[in-house]
This record gives sequence, C-alpha cells and structure tokens, in this order.
Amino acid sequence: METFKIILLTVAVCVQVTPQESTGGPPIQIPKPNISQNSTHKVLYSTETVTLHCEVSIRASELQYDWYKDSVHLETDHQSSISVTNGGSYECKAKNGSSESEKSDSYTITLQDLPEPQVQSDWTEAFPGEKVSLQCVIPGSETWTYMWFKGSETISSDETSIKDNTLTLSVKSNDGGPYMCQAKLKDRTVETAKSKAHSLTVHGSEPTVVLKQDPSYLEIYTGEQVKLTCSIEQNTSKWEYKWQKDSVEVNSQTYTISNATLDRNGEYTCTISRRGMTFAKSTKLNIREPPRPELSIDSQWKSFYPNEKVILKCSMNSNEWGYEWFRNGAQLSGDKEISFPGNTLSIRSAKASHSGQYSCRGKHRKRTPVTTGQTEALQLHVHDNTPKPHIRKYQWFDFFYTGENIQLGCNMTGDGWKYDWYKDSKPLTSHPNHTINSASLSDTGAYHCKAKRGDFPVDSESLQVRVEARPPAVLSLETELSDIMSGNILTLRCNVSDGKQWSYAWFENEKQLNGSSDMYKVTATEETIKSEFKCKGIRTERPLYSALSEGFTANNIILKRKILLAISGCVICCIVFLIIGCLVLRLTRKPEKKETVQDDLFFSMADSKNQTASPLEEYMDNSPTEMEECEEKEELLTDRVSDVNVDVVIKDEDSPAAEPNGLTSFKGL
Repeated sequence: METFKIILLTVAVCVQVTPQESTGGPPIQIPKPNISQNSTHKVLYSTETVTLHCEVSIRASELQYDWYKDSVHLETDHQSSISVTNGGSYECKAKNGSSESEKSDSYTITLQDLPEPQVQSDWTEAFPGEKVSLQCVIPGSETWTYMWFKGSETISSDETSIKDNTLTLSVKSNDGGPYMCQAKLKDRTVETAKSKAHSLTVHGSEPTVVLKQDPSYLEIYTGEQVKLTCSIEQNTSKWEYKWQKDSVEVNSQTYTISNATLDRNGEYTCTISRRGMTFAKSTKLNIREPPRPELSIDSQWKSFYPNEKVILKCSMNSNEWGYEWFRNGAQLSGDKEISFPGNTLSIRSAKASHSGQYSCRGKHRKRTPVTTGQTEALQLHVHDNTPKPHIRKYQWFDFFYTGENIQLGCNMTGDGWKYDWYKDSKPLTSHPNHTINSASLSDTGAYHCKAKRGDFPVDSESLQVRVEARPPAVLSLETELSDIMSGNILTLRCNVSDGKQWSYAWFENEKQLNGSSDMYKVTATEETIKSEFKCKGIRTERPLYSALSEGFTANNIILKRKILLAISGCVICCIVFLIIGCLVLRLTRKPEKKETVQDDLFFSMADSKNQTASPLEEYMDNSPTEMEECEEKEELLTDRVSDVNVDVVIKDEDSPAAEPNGLTSFKGL
C-alpha cells in the first residue's frame, strides 16, 4: 500500500511540474522529503540489502534526488530509491532545475552482525540408553530454522528426533563426538555460521557406584562421627542420590551420622538415578562400643602403708590407646608424686591423702574424640602410719635347753609380705616362720624379722633367745674289776646332780632298756662286757631329760688292764736288767797302770808336773757318782710302775671322771 502511495505522489509531481516548465513560469517550491525503507523487519543483518525511498509530498515530474550518508554525498543515478548494504545515517533531497528541497531528516540504518548459535545442554557425557537433549540457542525473537551436525556430517531427522531448536538422542555407544548447529531465517538471505562444537562423551558401560566410609575403620565406635559417600567412578554428573537404611531415606550424596549409636548398625544402600536409569549398591556399617579397659593393681594387696610405691594398671588389647585417670570421679593430672608412664598410674611414695576410688578410661591416640567408658572403681587405702612386724613365740621360755625346738613366727598386717629372719644381723631364712630344731648353745643371740613387699621393707623389734646346756648325766661303774673278770653281776649307776628329782633311761648299744632306776645291773657275760651302755635322766617337767652320758664298755676296761699289766712287766724287767748291768760294771772295772809317756808323744816332763789327772783317773774318781745315778733311776722306775698300777688303773676303775658337758669319761682305760 505504501508503495502504491509513493507511485501516485510521483505521478502528481510530474503533472504539476510539466505545465510550469512548458509555460516557462516561475520555479516551484519542493517540500522537504522523507526517507522510508522497504523492509518491515525490526532487525536487519549485515548480509541483507535494504532499499531506501526518498519521498516528496507534491507531485512533480522529472525530480532528481541526491543521497547522503553520514553527511557525505553519495554518487548515485539520482533515483528516489537506493539499495544500501551498510549501516549509517542517510539523508536525501529532491531537485528540479534550479529548485531543490532541503535535506530530509536523517534516517539511520542499523545492520547487526549475524548471531552466533550456541549448543546448550546439561549433558556432556552419557551412558548407553540414556536420552540426551541438545538445544541450539540464538538470541532474539526471530523465527529460525535449525540444522544439526556431528562433526562434518549433517544429522537428518530420520536418524534422531529434531524438534524446533532441540536435538534429542537416544544414546548409543557410537553417539559420542562433537555436535554443532546452524540457523537460517525463512524468506531472507540470512544464515548463521556453525556454532562451537559441544562434545558429548558416551561411556562404554553402566556407571560404577563407589561407596566410601569416612573414617574408613572396619569398626566405628559409638560417639564417633561417620560419613557414607556415594559417588560414580566415571567422570559423570547430574545424578540423583538417595541413601536408605530400613525405612529411613536421605536424599543426599553423603549420609552423615554425627553421633554413632548401636542402633545405627546395619546395611546402608545408595541408589543413583538419572534420566530414567537407576543403579544401587550397599555397604555394611559396623558400630560397636569401644573396648572397656581392665583396671588392676600391680600387687596382691589394696591396702598400703606410707612411703610404699603403688602402681595401678589400665590394660587394653591394643597400643592405640592412651589413658585418663580418675580419683573419686575427678580427673587426675601428674605431679611430683603421681605419674602416668605408659598404661600405669604410679604413686612414688604413698600417703593417706592418696586413698580413694580410682578408675581409668581409654582415649584413642588417633581417633581423638573416641573414649571408652570408665572402669569400675578400685578402692585404694593408705594407712596413716606403718606398724612393725609382730614376732610370735611358740612355747616361749626365759631360756631353752639344748636339743629343744624353738619356733618363731613373723606377721605383718596386710597381704603380699615376704619375710626374712636375721640373727645378730646375719641373714638366716626367708620364711614367715623360723624354727630351730634341736637348739645348741650357738643359737643364743638376738633375732629379728624383716617384712618386705615390693621394695618396701619394715624391721621388727629384736628378740633375745638364750640356750643353756642340759644337766649332764654321769655313768659310773659300781662293780670291782675282779668281779667283772670272774663273770659276776655288772652294776652301773647313773646320776644327774642338779638337785631335781630324776628318773633314768638306760641304753645298750643305742637300744633303750627297761627300767627307770639310777642303778642298772646285768650279768657280766662275753656279750654284755662288749656292749656299750649309756644313760640319761628323764622327768615330767622341764628339762624333760638330761644330756646323754658317755658310753661305757666293760671289755675296754679288761683290755686296758691286760695292756697295763704287760707294760708293768716290761718295765720291771728293764729295771732288773739295769740293776744287774750296773753291778756287773762295778765289779768288773779294774784300776789302770801308769805308763811312761814319751815327751814327743804326749807331754814333756815339765808339763807332766803341772798336768792334771788323766782321763782314766777322772773316770775312776767319778765312778761313785755314776753308780748313784743308776740307783736313782732304778728307784724312779720302780715308783712309776707303782703309780701306773695303783693310781691310774685302780683309781680309774673305781671313779670314772665327768666331762664338762656332763658325759662320763673313762680316761686311761
């Protein structure tokens, strides 16, 4: 319609101008022209051609038109229409001869660059069987027609679903690659360039679901935080995650348990889904209570004395745990007296203030928030002071007799004590009781015991033990030697002379005989004279018995008697021979004649006058003295023989001597 109006105006101007020229009248006035274009599109692109029209409101013939772009005159054929391919500010004016109009208003032509299409999709990867949509997006409201390309090949709608600007793929394993699109406008010479490639990766198999547990311990302790994470091994996205345990569902990729409890034990399933595809995988979560430590005391006793060392032990079957200690419910910290080496609590020197209820708990060295429950409390008692060990005395007397048993016991309040016994500071035994079997005089002394447990010793008071000798028993012979030799009765007497009433026990060859009298009689036979007899005193009060006498054997007396008689005979014979020899010597000795001695042989005459008596003369002069000595020796030997026979033999037979220890002695027999 607008084109038709323009034609009519042009014809009218030509009709009006022609008569004036022909008549040669005055110049006509040409009104100000307007510029219009033939295109009704709001957006013009740089590849399009636009026709501009310079329109005048009067009818005039043979008008010519000048065109200007950006105020610069354009070389044209002075037509009312021009075709432009560049944007800018255009003006025109009409003229006829010497008449011309003023310039039209500026008419701006804007030509836009062609838009760049862009492939948009949330999917850069896919698994076979999934549906993937790609959109070719161009800014603006134009109606475009779209074409799709995979690499350099055009995608036909027979192979895929193409609707408007959307390409929908039912993904196959060979659908991976770069995708591009291109757009063009209907009935216009406008066609965009190809878009940038959008790469689609097609995985070769179904997704691999990966479940992770953090921390990744096989066992989770109650109170710990644990996270279960569900992911896919392939580089993929846009999956929906759902965790499920029993009837509990959590729509999240990560399932977090802030404070693990035993009821959270069990199987957890992660389900992933995307574009109608669903996959699931399960894992088992093992939650349990931390192991409870065992509290023990490093001794058999729980009651201590001042300055003792105390060690408590908190034990677990792993070295991954540290330990915390409590007394009466309050946590302990180390000081000069209490330390915590390893899994122990050590009290270097106990005090009464250390008494109380002790407990411990484990604290994991790596899994910081994990602690065990406290152990049952252990009651520890420390006394205010340390008593001395008590010495027990069994059947105690002011003094003991030799042979008696002495039994001492050492006792200390509490458990776990070991005992050592000492006599005059010399160690004896390591036993609670010390027994002296068959005491001797050397057992007299000061005794004390030492109680010790661990490295803590306590000494008792000293106890004085006194041992005295038993009263001696003296065995004597009441029978004459001649009666023994003639085979009469052998009579023995036993006596304990301490002023007490005694009965007596008799022994023959270590075998006890019947009878309790102080006298014992037995026929002197060949057998009995060879037997050894002993005796001892016995009574019903302490001392219950005396010391055992020395042994008596009659045969020894007879044998010694015979030996002494033989020795006496020999001595007498020697005396007789000595007397006879002296007499013979005296009777047979004669005086010697003096001989003249030559001067050169013995002495000179002068010397002879001064010379003393000769040796022979001296001998003859001294001979009476020698005879006297012989007589004296004879008398001495005679006296000794008498002494041996009388004083030794007979006296010993009648009166046996007693030794200092109370046993009978038969010396000289």
